[in-house]
Amino acid sequence: MKKSLIVLLAIVIFCGCKEETKIDTNYVIAKFQEHADNINSLEYRMQRIDTFAQGGTVWDNSGIALIEKDDSDEIFGFSFYGKRDDVDIEYIYDEGKGFEISKKDSSYQVEPGHLGFMGKPGGQMVHQNIFRLDSVYKKVSVSATENSYLLSFEFENDSVYNVSDKKKVYELNKADFFPIKIKQTSNRLGNKSVSIAKFTDVKINENVKNSINDIKQGIQHYTIIPPKKRKLNKLLTKKLPTLELPDLSSKDKMVKVTPGQLTLIDFWEVWCGPCIASFPKVEHLKIKYPNKLNVIGIVSEDPESALKMVRKKGTTFQNLVGNNELEEEFGVNSWPRYFLVDKTGIVQKEYFGFSDQIEKDIKEFLAK
Repeated sequence: MKKSLIVLLAIVIFCGCKEETKIDTNYVIAKFQEHADNINSLEYRMQRIDTFAQGGTVWDNSGIALIEKDDSDEIFGFSFYGKRDDVDIEYIYDEGKGFEISKKDSSYQVEPGHLGFMGKPGGQMVHQNIFRLDSVYKKVSVSATENSYLLSFEFENDSVYNVSDKKKVYELNKADFFPIKIKQTSNRLGNKSVSIAKFTDVKINENVKNSINDIKQGIQHYTIIPPKKRKLNKLLTKKLPTLELPDLSSKDKMVKVTPGQLTLIDFWEVWCGPCIASFPKVEHLKIKYPNKLNVIGIVSEDPESALKMVRKKGTTFQNLVGNNELEEEFGVNSWPRYFLVDKTGIVQKEYFGFSDQIEKDIKEFLAK
């Protein structure tokens, strides 16, 4: 009996002396980043309460966000869908483009993606610190509750923008280190501002049932609203930029578009209903003017789905794989977009959507 008690006591003492995992700021920050790096898709509800320094105005908004990582995106590093509960418009940022969607009107408009898109109502539901904590700060400390860790950051004063006493507190779930709440406070010229983001209904990776691609597929029959104000395209009356792009049907084959023949260039995307609806009309032009008109399609997103679409529609005009840089060079931020290039290689016409004017211009240039 004595021996048993001695052995039991030794075990208790040994276990009590074992070094427990040290919970400090480095540990919590490292675990947050480890878990964040393993997130590929994410969905959540967020309540965002902002109290502004000037006038003490308070915004209390809520909504949902769906985020998918995209390492090729140089602006954010991810694509997202966002909707604020009090706004009818839904928002998508994907492949460097911003979509504003109205289900009520079955329409949407597209604009080039930029940092300002995060200020849209949908973008406001995407928090900048979902995948990255602050890396530049004055000091950081950690404390814990039963179910969470509290990381508290303090920052240097910003004399340029007159911001002082800036602090940010992350409440992280102990189970997966995902934020439960992020609170930021600061003072500007003696006025305090507060921003609080609370996250609920969080779904990660395989638990996310929606996808941005599915949402985009759902709007492919919607009407595209063209830009209200258009600047004259800088390429008009200029030499066609060098185009050497992968063939859609064979990515290993590079195709160079060279002058010598009247050419119609068709910028389109799989999710664009009007683009697909115009395929037969574009195909008709190719067939009607054989050996006189060269028709080139350019699609930048989801080449696999694009190839399936081309085959399904029986399209025979050549299609190439573009990219965001090419779209920027051509000033393409709505689809479909067409360019007519004369046989000397000069970009003569630009069309926002398909119209009968395209064939009228083709006839005019062929008659010259």
